[in-house]
Amino acid sequence: MPLELPSDVEVCGLTWDQFLDWFRVHWRPGQHVALIGPTGAGKSTFATGILASRRYVLALDPKGGDSTLATLTEQGYQRLTQWPLPREAWDAISEGRPARYIVGHITRTMAQHDQLAGMLGRVLEDVFELGGFTVYCDEFQLLADRQMMGLGKKVELLLIAARDRGSSVLNSYQAPAWVPTAASRQATWLVLWPTRDLDVVKKLAAIGGRDWRTVWSAMQQMPEFHVLVIGRNPRMPMIVTKAPRR
Repeated sequence: MPLELPSDVEVCGLTWDQFLDWFRVHWRPGQHVALIGPTGAGKSTFATGILASRRYVLALDPKGGDSTLATLTEQGYQRLTQWPLPREAWDAISEGRPARYIVGHITRTMAQHDQLAGMLGRVLEDVFELGGFTVYCDEFQLLADRQMMGLGKKVELLLIAARDRGSSVLNSYQAPAWVPTAASRQATWLVLWPTRDLDVVKKLAAIGGRDWRTVWSAMQQMPEFHVLVIGRNPRMPMIVTKAPRR
């Protein structure tokens, strides 16, 4: 029996375990999630928790050896250093078994970085055609920045069109101004770490269809290490939950 949230409150508090039980039911294929917070706040650990409910996951590693993705390795994710998907992945999918991978090779030189950008671009193109996957774009600003990988348009296209294909994108970034607007505007779920930047709060509250004063007040009252989860359904209360930490 899924946990039911009260309909007559603006902000609802849940434990992390309660939130996971609730979110795995309500985060549907084709819906996107944006994790927005500073470096070291726990976005990768949060992502690991919610991705456990998804069977087919591709976690992109634009850093070419990001240590923060170790939480996924601990959950049994294998690293793919080449693309396309290996046969073992397709065997797992055909048999209904989970297929979860970190995608990207370790980079030490500029040439290796360019190779990685090309590989991740092909991943995004194939996922767009295949459908059914959840793509985790850690440090999305690195993928999107034209001076880095320049893959922002491909991720935007996936965000805009993937709903009909049952694909979801989980984006992680530090500030909405650093990434294409679609990263926030196409997200069904916004997960916000506390910030003192009122302009950011106003912008994200508007995207989530909420009064910024309510969002700001909830942030000011949140205990340490908690996050605010905003769904695009304005009849659903915002959720405060204690985010896991390594």
